[in-house]
Amino acid sequence: MKRLARRVLGFLVVANVTVFLLLAYLGKLPTDPRASIFIDFWGRFGVYSLWFVGFVLYSRYVRQHRLLRLLVIAAVCIDIPVFLGMAWFDRITVNAHTLPFVDFWGRLAVYSFWVLAYEFYCLYLRDDERVPATPEPEINR
Repeated sequence: MKRLARRVLGFLVVANVTVFLLLAYLGKLPTDPRASIFIDFWGRFGVYSLWFVGFVLYSRYVRQHRLLRLLVIAAVCIDIPVFLGMAWFDRITVNAHTLPFVDFWGRLAVYSFWVLAYEFYCLYLRDDERVPATPEPEINR
């Protein structure tokens, strides 16, 4: 039953993010000031939900495989300068229709950076004698 619930939740998160990004990409999200609060909430909810699922998948399947972990790190290390560089050189159009998509991408880049920082801390900086390790979540299969 738990397995089915996890799969349904995972599907709902991916479907929600897909719908949000598709509507943002197509410029179909409302742009009036009143709707912007809802759109901001929906975008944040989507990013947080996606990272919740992503971190569980990362912890379960990627963390222990050096090559996969390096690929994730490389993807994040490429994404952040690409995003910031495109913004710096005015290659990202920000207007009422593209703002949700750009905001989503920016939040994803920031949260990706924090995951990398946490991994770096756990691997190289944490004093295991003084600070207890973060327990791995018990996930029943």
